[in-house]
Formats: sequence, C-alpha cells, structure tokens
Amino acid sequence: MTGKLERSLSLGGGVGLIVGLVIGASIFVLIPTLAGMTGPSLYLAYAVSVVPTIFTALYLIQLGGAMPVTGANYFIITRILSPGAGFATSVAAVIGMISTNCLVAWGFAEYVKTYVPGVNVTFVAIGIVLLFGAINWLGVRTFEWIQVIMILFLIVAMLIFGVAGMFNVDPALHHPLFPNGTGKFFMVIAIATFSWGGFVAITEVAGEVKNPKKNIPLAILISLVIVMVLYVVQTYVFTGVLRWDRAAEIGPTAFIAAAALFLPAWAVNFIVISALLAMATTINAILLMAARETLAWGRDSIIPQIFRRISRFGTPDMTILAMTLLSVVGVLFAAELDRYALMVVFALMVAQGLGAVAVWRMPYAMPEIYNSSLFRFSPFWRCFIWVGCMICFTLIFLFGWLADWKTGVVFSIIVASGMVYWQARKYFLKKRGMLLNESVKRISEEAIAEMEGA
Repeated sequence: MTGKLERSLSLGGGVGLIVGLVIGASIFVLIPTLAGMTGPSLYLAYAVSVVPTIFTALYLIQLGGAMPVTGANYFIITRILSPGAGFATSVAAVIGMISTNCLVAWGFAEYVKTYVPGVNVTFVAIGIVLLFGAINWLGVRTFEWIQVIMILFLIVAMLIFGVAGMFNVDPALHHPLFPNGTGKFFMVIAIATFSWGGFVAITEVAGEVKNPKKNIPLAILISLVIVMVLYVVQTYVFTGVLRWDRAAEIGPTAFIAAAALFLPAWAVNFIVISALLAMATTINAILLMAARETLAWGRDSIIPQIFRRISRFGTPDMTILAMTLLSVVGVLFAAELDRYALMVVFALMVAQGLGAVAVWRMPYAMPEIYNSSLFRFSPFWRCFIWVGCMICFTLIFLFGWLADWKTGVVFSIIVASGMVYWQARKYFLKKRGMLLNESVKRISEEAIAEMEGA
C-alpha cells in the first residue's frame, strides 16, 4: 500500500531532530581530529563556519514555509531546475547521510570500547544502526519522544561541561592560535561545515511536521541559536583545558578525557552517557531523513514503486530498510572519520547550492505556492541570500577539495554513477511507455495531499 504519512512531528520534535543531528557527531567524535589540524583556533573555526549555516537557514526557512512536502529540497530542484539535477543532488545528499551514519556509528562503538574493553566495535556499530532502524520503522511519534529525551540529556551534559569548564580554562593553551598555519584553519572551517548539515533535515521530513509553515521556520531559528552557543562554548573550553595535540592523539574519546580534568567522576560518567545518546540521536535522525529522501524517489518512479509504500505504522518501511542496510554496509567498509566528514560536506554543498537556486526562482516558477508561505522575503533579501549561499557553498566546496582531493574524486564518481542510473532508468521506463522527465516534473498526488494538509 502507498498510504499517507502522518503529520505528528511537533515544534519540539523538529528542534530535537535538528539539534540531535547537528551536535552528536561533531562534539563527541570529530572535534579531536579537527583540534589536531588547527589547534586552539578550533573555536574560531566553528564560529566562522556558522556563516554559511545562516545563509542555509534563511533559504530553508523560505523552502519549508512554502513547500512542506517530503524531500522538499529534492522536490523543488526537480520541479524548478531539472529532474536530472534534482536526482543527482539527492544522490549526493543520501551519500552524505550514509557517510554520517558510518562516522557516528564508529564513534559510538569507540566510546563503548573505552568502557567495555574487548567489545567488538564492528558489532556495536552495526547493532546501533539496526536498533534505530527498528525505532524509525515504528513511526514518527516513537522517534520524537525518544529523540527529545536524548536531546535533553545532551544539553544538560554540555551545559555542565561548558559552564564548569569556563572556570578551568588555561589561557596559555590558547596560544599560539594557529600552530599549523592558517591553511589548516581554513580547511577545518570547511570540514566543520559538516557539523551544521542537520538543518536541512527538517525540510526532508516536512510532510510529517504539524503546522509546517510556521513550525519549520521556527524550528530552524531556535535550533540555530542553541547549536551556535553550544558549539562555540564547548570548543573554547575543550581547547582551553586539553592541549590540542594531545586531544588529536587521544582520538574520538578526547572530549571525555578533557571533562575528567576538572569534573568529578559522576559528572564525567553523565557526560559519557550523554555522548552515547548524542550519537544515537544523530543515527536516529539520519535514518528518518534518508528514508524520506528516497521515498520521494519512489513517488517519482525513479526507483521501483515498492519504495513508495507506507506501512501500518505510517512509515516508509521499504526505504527505512534500504537506508538501514546501506548504513550497515558503510560501517563494514569504514574509512577515516575526516574522510566521512568531507564526503558529507561535498554532498551538502551540492544539495544546498542547487536548492538555494531553486528557492530563489520559486516566486517566478511557482508564485501561488510561494505566496502561500508565512515567511516571505523582499526581492533584495532573496537575492542577498542567494548570492551569500553561492559564495559560501562554493568556497567551502573548494576548501574541502584542497583538504582531500581524493575524497572529492570518490564523491564525484558516486554522483556520476547516480546519473548513469538516471539515464538507464529513463531508457527502461521509456520502453514501457513512460517518460521519466515528464513524470518527475509533475507534482505527485502524495505531495499535493501533503501541501493541502499543511
């Protein structure tokens, strides 16, 4: 059955989705690696990396407020720019999602290994992916209350670390700011952009958000403030209590080592539990988002029709299964954490770049839909946001390529493979009397129902 998704994700659930996806991997997995690259200037790199995120948030507010449908970013690119470009962008996004799950699952396993010596990290990484695949299958309501509980633990833990840490920062550890040169600093800015990628998640599940034209923009704004404060404070304290080179040497669990330098044992243990929950929130949210992105493919006949099916729990069970299994495969072929992060950065810059172009053109291409939005910007501000997105996304993509061109090549090959699939699928459907380009340009019945239900 195709069925219908249920609008049951509240404003709090939307904030939990974004914050959980944005914070988990960076704070507790990636930060030690980035500290080893740029040194004490890590907190400045995170502060600068918020700039492209602000532009991202502004274009997503326009998108979510006007077009609250499943896979909204993919949807608007295929309808306003081109079906092929939309699918290529969507392939890039799914690559990024799966890469994130691999990164976080391995980070989760490394934390468990620290406290349970001898545990099989591969088994733990696969197990956590399968667990949250099952939770996603049970529905958005189940996802939401589990996500919100885990996020509350995370915020309390980060406040304990940040507030207590401010009284224990050693100013001497923040000098020199750039021990490895400014080149590494700019590369870290590019990789740190990965940390902000979760904001697009709310538009991927827009078809399940209550009162989406109001709650999606609000969830983005609230989450942006929360995450910006937490990131800058945490990274400032982290590099102020633990030497940057020592942090890189310790690896993913360096955040806990830093906490142990000034917090009592009970607080450190609480942060350990919260770290595990933070990574779990990311895996939970990624599976939710990736399944909806690929559900949009099924609705457009890009993949077989079985992938548009909705289960009795109101979830796209086949796409959840597919994304869970692909994440497991990714875990088995794991690479270095920074390479996974860069893969996500490349995917985000492509997906968000084309999405921003499509949103800029929305008032002309889809005036009725755009005018129904509660959040509309003047022509000047729409142009300003578009130009800002183009400059930021292009620079971040180039910095990422300079950081590791080999990962960029791998990313390009995967996207090119997606385009080969697109052409093969067009040929296959044409033989059966269906024109894929024309089919994708139409607005599906499910998308119309979601917009009408908004």
